[in-house]
Amino acid sequence: MSVAVEGPPPLVYSPRSLAEALALFVPNPQAQLFAGGTAWHTEHLTTSIMLPPVTLSLHLAEDLRRITYGERSLDLGGTLSLNQLLSVGGPWVPSILKEAARVIGTSALRNLATLAGNVCQKGILGDLFPALHLLGAQFEIRNLRGSRWLTTQQVAEEGRVALAPGEILTRVRIPQEDWPQTFYQKIGNIRTPWDERLAMMGLARPKNGQLEALRLSFHLPHSGLIRIQSLEAELAGQRLPLPHRVRSQAQERVDEALNQLPVPASIFQRDRVLHMMRWILTRLDDD
Repeated sequence: MSVAVEGPPPLVYSPRSLAEALALFVPNPQAQLFAGGTAWHTEHLTTSIMLPPVTLSLHLAEDLRRITYGERSLDLGGTLSLNQLLSVGGPWVPSILKEAARVIGTSALRNLATLAGNVCQKGILGDLFPALHLLGAQFEIRNLRGSRWLTTQQVAEEGRVALAPGEILTRVRIPQEDWPQTFYQKIGNIRTPWDERLAMMGLARPKNGQLEALRLSFHLPHSGLIRIQSLEAELAGQRLPLPHRVRSQAQERVDEALNQLPVPASIFQRDRVLHMMRWILTRLDDD
């Protein structure tokens, strides 16, 4: 692949640390961050890509790939590749996040694609975001003056990860919680027509014949993210198996949410979402 150049040749810096990357923003406040670069490739259907005047490539910044294990949370470096994420052993990385990462592209692409690069794509929320949202993850955003934490709820309301000039998403913090039941299904990929793409996922914690906690998310990449937290709260504490009336009401709530999307769901997407919802509510009866 070649790089198309118009005017002065673009400058590409490859800082070897977070501190060096942030310092480069001082003379280059509008520099474009480059992580795995996989989204840049998909945005250009020709054999060349247009680079901005200044690019900061983060592939050499080792401190942005660190993994920190804590008693209550797991911190994942922003430039950790998806294959590196999948290679983490033990129970540390929640299975739903690994499932979401495993079905992104090919192994070669997952060697390039990064955690922060996936969730910071322009215009859409990356495929990892719905799983991170269910897990209650937080994003650390740093600049030269300090850091701030961004919750996935804030990102969901905004519809994107909004980074100001000079900011870098450095860490993803995931709370350590026990979720005995995990549900995940993804239909389509980047080459699939937008109205045939979707992902559906859930986390459940049954206990002593009751539904202690449930989290559900439906992601239609070009339409939006559906997560009805008021419904999750209402279902928590219900006896299992869920009564037919409760299941029907839950289906109706999801159907209403589909009608409120800014870009209407296709017939195919609506059918798959409601089918998946029925399937999850049925599986909650399993021991």
